[in-house]
Amino acid sequence: MEQGKFYSLKKKSYAIVAGLMFGLISAPAVHAAYPEKPLTLIVPFAAGGPTDVLARVVGESLAKILKQPVIVENTPGAGGTVGNTRASKAQGDGYTMLIGNGGTLAVSATLYKNLTYDVLKDFVPLASIGDAPQIVSARKDFPAMGLNEFAAYLKKNEAKLNFGAAGVGSGSWLGGQLINSRLGVKVNAVNYRGAGQAVQDVMAGHLDYMVESTATAVRYVQSGMVKGVVVLRPNRIKALPDLPSAGESGYPDLQYDIWNMVLVPKGTPAPIVTQLSEALRQAIASPEVRAKYEAAGIEMPTAEQQTPAGAKALLEKDVARWRPVIIELGAKPD
Repeated sequence: MEQGKFYSLKKKSYAIVAGLMFGLISAPAVHAAYPEKPLTLIVPFAAGGPTDVLARVVGESLAKILKQPVIVENTPGAGGTVGNTRASKAQGDGYTMLIGNGGTLAVSATLYKNLTYDVLKDFVPLASIGDAPQIVSARKDFPAMGLNEFAAYLKKNEAKLNFGAAGVGSGSWLGGQLINSRLGVKVNAVNYRGAGQAVQDVMAGHLDYMVESTATAVRYVQSGMVKGVVVLRPNRIKALPDLPSAGESGYPDLQYDIWNMVLVPKGTPAPIVTQLSEALRQAIASPEVRAKYEAAGIEMPTAEQQTPAGAKALLEKDVARWRPVIIELGAKPD
């Protein structure tokens, strides 16, 4: 072989080796282990409400699976849209998650006209994590029990009653408005930055009642801090067997559940979406979480709704389902 050609081949070999070495050095930046640092779970309400309680239960279990802390960040305001906005602007790297429900996600999509995000385009659902029956909880001296008595009392006293809610567009607000609509009354809504604050005023007797998730209501009813009036379901629930259901009344169609799901900002890599979704399924399937769910009357979502595709379908369906309801109510943000 001629000497010139030998040197030429040698230089090419060095170039190839150098390129391979550069690729090996760069590879960890592309395939870095995930997660490598704590994750943030944004709760769009103040601490103490049902969404916050659920986030902390699931977040604690999720942290054990991911082997990284899950930090709950409360970002309340405007029926959950302040927290949603914060999450929509976060980097899609798998380190910021958002918990939401039918009110903060599906209802707000129609209720708020000037949102800076599109709930169907700017988020990737990971999994639905728990379905919470809703009950009417009232001040301890509230004179009605069961939906029939409750309806009769509201119709006679609507002008002087108030119900509490975690802001316009929240699940508790929507539940109160559905009661107004189905019973033909106009009870005034008093809105707070979170359901926990509203519950405190029901306990103190400053508010007459509120529609509340079993995630928090069960322990308050059991302790006698509030009076359970009715569970808005066809049948009674195991956690509160003595509480009448809507199905036992003359208003059997006044039924209302709240689903809850976890999402990430758009742009989050598909492998991370899959990993987080699977971790969430493991988290809610743990014996500790199941026991807490049962005690609070929270039910497991279907297996399909615990997947990204199923959660997305649920969100899309409920955005469409609540749109005509919100329009019919003529509801407007505070």
